[in-house]
Order: sequence, then C-alpha cells, then structure tokens
Amino acid sequence: MRLLFVCCMLLFISSFPFAQQNREEKVNQLKTRTDIKVTEIEKDLLKLEYPNGKVLLKNIGDYILNTQNKINYSPTFDSTIIDLTTIDTTLYYQKYKFWQEVPLTNFDFSHLMVGDVNNNGKTELYGSRKFFETPTEPVCIYELDESDRFQFKYQYDSVGLSWNIYDLDSDGKQETHFLGYSGDQRFFSKETDTSYATIISTSFIPYDSTYQVNDATLGDFDKDGYTDLLFAKGAGGRDMHIFEYNPIINSFDSVYRFEIYDIGQAAVSGFSIGDFDLDSKTDIVFGTGQGFVYVIENSDNNSYTNSWYGMVETYAAYIHCWTNDIDKNGKPEFWVLGEAFYNGVGITRITIFETNGDNSYEQVGRVDLIGVFSFYAGTMQAVDIDNDGTEEIAICIDDNFLILNFNGNKDHHTYEVFYIKQNELSASSENSVYFGATGNDLFGNGEISILISMGLAIDTGAGGIQLKLFTQIYKPDSTTSIENPIIYIPRSTELYQNYPSPFNPTTSIKFDLNSSENISIKIYNSLGKEIRTLLDNYLPSGEHIVQWNGKDNKGNILPGGVYFIQMIAGSYQKTIKTILLK
Repeated sequence: MRLLFVCCMLLFISSFPFAQQNREEKVNQLKTRTDIKVTEIEKDLLKLEYPNGKVLLKNIGDYILNTQNKINYSPTFDSTIIDLTTIDTTLYYQKYKFWQEVPLTNFDFSHLMVGDVNNNGKTELYGSRKFFETPTEPVCIYELDESDRFQFKYQYDSVGLSWNIYDLDSDGKQETHFLGYSGDQRFFSKETDTSYATIISTSFIPYDSTYQVNDATLGDFDKDGYTDLLFAKGAGGRDMHIFEYNPIINSFDSVYRFEIYDIGQAAVSGFSIGDFDLDSKTDIVFGTGQGFVYVIENSDNNSYTNSWYGMVETYAAYIHCWTNDIDKNGKPEFWVLGEAFYNGVGITRITIFETNGDNSYEQVGRVDLIGVFSFYAGTMQAVDIDNDGTEEIAICIDDNFLILNFNGNKDHHTYEVFYIKQNELSASSENSVYFGATGNDLFGNGEISILISMGLAIDTGAGGIQLKLFTQIYKPDSTTSIENPIIYIPRSTELYQNYPSPFNPTTSIKFDLNSSENISIKIYNSLGKEIRTLLDNYLPSGEHIVQWNGKDNKGNILPGGVYFIQMIAGSYQKTIKTILLK
C-alpha cells in the first residue's frame, strides 16, 4: 500500500506569529493555576484534576510510537499541516466581530450549554459565574432579551456543571442535566411547556461519588425507546459505562461496562456516536491517554460489544466529533483529536477515520496543528458555518479557536483555515486561557455565532490567584462575506529544502505552486535508483507540504545515508539532497 501525504493549501503569510511556549513554559504556566491539582504519577505523566471535577492524564514527554500496534492507513491518506506559530490572523479577523460578553463558563475543556427550554424563541445559555474574589456560583440561566442582550434569569441550587438538554422520559418536554455538588447526576423537569426546567426530576450516583463522571452523553443508543446515559469514569478511570433510564423507578439501571486494556497508566474520555460502518447499528467511539481508539457497537437491546480498536500517532486522544460524509463518498467520518510533544514541539494531531468494511476502520486523513499543546482548552465540533451543506470543524485548543474548511474531493481529506481567533488577553501577557467553544445559531436565522469560554487570573500574592470566568460571543460580520476563504497564491513554483535535514525518522518537504499542476515528488538513493513516490497527483495552486517517513514504496525502513528528492511540476524541475540518520 502506498501512503500519500498531501498538505492542503495553506492560507497565510508569516507576519503576525503566535507566541509559542516550550514545554517548560507551559508546565510553569499550569502551576500558576492553583485551582488545578497537578500530580506527576510517573516521569512525564501528569494527573490533572480540574475545578469542575474533570480528571485527565497528560503525557508531556516526547511521543514514542507503539510499534506493536499496526496503523491502518487508507491508500489515499492525506495529511494537512498548519503551523499556528506563524499564521497571520489578520487575514481572518474581518469574518467575525465581537458582540457581547456573558459572565458564564462551563470550566476547562467545555463550553456553555445552549438551548431554548421554555420554547419562547429566545436562546438560553447555561453556565457558572465567578468574578475574581467571589466564590464560584451554581449554574445560572441567561436569556436573550428584546434588545438582544443576554440577561440573568435563574440560578440553580448546588449544581456546578451543565451536561445536557434532553427529553429524558419521552414526555415531549425537555429536561436539563447537571452535575451536582455531591457528585450526583441531577435532572430537572419543566412545570409547563413554557417554563424553565427547574423542578428536580431525578438524581442518582452511578457509583462511588469519589469518581467523577466525564463526558456524560444522552441518547437512545439501542433504539428501545428508553434514554441511555453514556459516560467515562473520571479520576483516570479505565472504563466507560452505559446506564438506561428506568421510568418505573425514575432512576437508571446499569446495562454495560467496558474496561480498556491499555498497558500502563490510562484514561478514557470523549465520544463520537453514529453508524460509522453503515450496518444500522449504533457505534460509540472513544479514545485513551495513550492514543488508543475503541469502537463499541450496539448488538441488541441493552447489549454492546467492542467491535474494533486501533490507535492514533499521538497521546491524549480525548476529544472527538463526527461528520456526515464530508467528502461525499458515502461514508460518515469520526474525528479524534490528541496532542503530544515531538522533539520538544507541541503538536495537536487530528485523525480522521472512515469504515473500510463491517466493524473495520482506517485512517483517511490527518491535520497537524504545529506549536499547540493544551492543558485547559479542548473542544471540537462539526457545524455548517457557511450553510453550504458541508460541515466545517470548529476547534478550540490552547489559546486558539479555528475553523477548518474541507477543500479536498471524494476520498481525499485536505483542509484549509476558514477562520482563526487568538486569545488576545494571553497574547498581551495577561494570565488568561481558553476553556472551550461552540458554534450556535442564536437567532434561528441560519447565522452561526461563536461562543468562546475563557478565564482570566490575577495574582493576589503569596502564590494565590483569583479567577474571572466569562464567555465572549462573536457574530458574523455582515459587512464581509464568509462564504469563501482568503487564498494565498505564490508568485512562483518552488521546491524548498526539506526540514529537518538531516532527519530521523520523518521530514517535511514544502513546495509552492503558482498554478494548478500535475506534480510528482520522488525519492532516489545515491545510485540514482527511484525508491519512493511520495506524490503523483494534480494539485491546486498554493503552499503545500508532504512528509517522508524514511521508507520505500514497499514500506521497508531504509538505511541511513544520502538521498535525493526530485519535484516535477509542468516545466519546473528541481532536485535537493537530504540525509537520513540512523
């Protein structure tokens, strides 16, 4: 199988770089957050306990590939590389404008819960308040008023994290689902069709409340008419659970538990849910701290099996979403976002999977965000930003919010930056972090607004800090069009020296095309023998990058030595020399 690595057209000219932090700087910043408990449970493996109860394991050592696990690539596998340390954000700022700030968040690795529970056509926001020296308050409801400003409407008692808006008991009325201060899953119902959900309907603790529930998700996964509750066991737990609502007892029964079999320390988080292998059965995808990916499939009423597992080439595979056939080849996709350090450089790696048979999946694409590793923010959402029928991917990671736009074709997953927003407070040396973001149609007019939840810390002296929690909302700028991204077209076609060189095991090869061309990039050994075809395809104009992993066309690892990289595009031809180290 020949692996094809093609980078999408990059949309920037370096001029306004992000401030990049190295590993030590990021860990030192983490230690200033006195509200986060950090424990090094083994070398380079941190256990992070967040104020909302979420517990994650983060490996801050350089990534080491698990060679015992084979990764199944599609023959048309595509790779997009976006360097966020050099991207020019001024190319994108005009697409959205700041609208208003709301004093609510849902804490680290999350965003506000959005809905219209009272059915009055006015969007509601659910989250917690904290303003510096004041204590963190329970979840509040803010609602749009007649002047389109979000105003306080209601505060719950002793619930701290917003989970879901869902019709739990199938009575046609939505319930709200929160995490209670005592560790219970708490559901509130409505008194009337036009009221908020403020009456406690049921409350239960799945197991010992010392273990936090992560990523609580509601649905009818076995299609039996009863609501299922899916979650991962927190505090570094190795298992995921499914409980089903039982209307007779007005509580939940346990129907399924799956414990992962990663070697060593592990943690479970994140879910994608759909019928990904097209067999009319619900598939549930989740990832682990070591980069393993599991699929649990519904097999019968209240019955599930582990139908597949694989891996991604990164750690902390905790963030997930899914798309409905973004490349129009008849297959839905699921996306897995993880992050790790590679030779000291933080990289957020997003891997795209499709089915290649019943209960079987392969990697069809990958997006690398260079210079990004996050201890705070981590959300990914598929949303049709421009209403063209194809979803975009909205990502909040570290101090970056960006939207990726599909610019490939059938069976080819390449992406470009549609929009990017930097945390301006952090860029101006304030101690501020993003938590997460969501895109929502707040007015029911088809326009997607962006809600970025964040925190601002001030030093009170003696190692103490005070936090302000808030969400900034951005609306599409009606004075500009957001239908088409800005595209940079190089002045000339050019092959650049690969980086790094010398290299081991992987190097990146950048080239420019000033017009669309049939292009080939091949590798030759010192005797002039062709040993690898990296690229043989028709590409649009723009900046591109391909990667070479030091292997030949048969997948054999090549010996160290001198190799030559030749690019031919139309009448343009150039050869460069590189050295593979062993």
